[in-house]
Amino acid sequence: MSVRKHNFEAIDRRSVPHTRKSKHTDIIGQILMQVEGLHGKKALKIPRSALGEAKIENIRAALTRASERAKMDLSTSSDADYFYVWRQD
Repeated sequence: MSVRKHNFEAIDRRSVPHTRKSKHTDIIGQILMQVEGLHGKKALKIPRSALGEAKIENIRAALTRASERAKMDLSTSSDADYFYVWRQD
């Protein structure tokens, strides 16, 4: 029976990062900051071109995760040209 040699380093779990930075972090941060400042019955109207190559589904999923962490209840919608985000009443 052969003995396998491990090629990976063992480290203390406290030094393992428990967050990750997604490729959508910057745009999601901008959206959350701006939607937080909305008052009344306002929504953000974000041109799809501002989202780069990202798919709306991926932006929506990342925004949902981030808004849950921030304890914001958001809604979204989209059409051919824009992505809309607003706070729930």
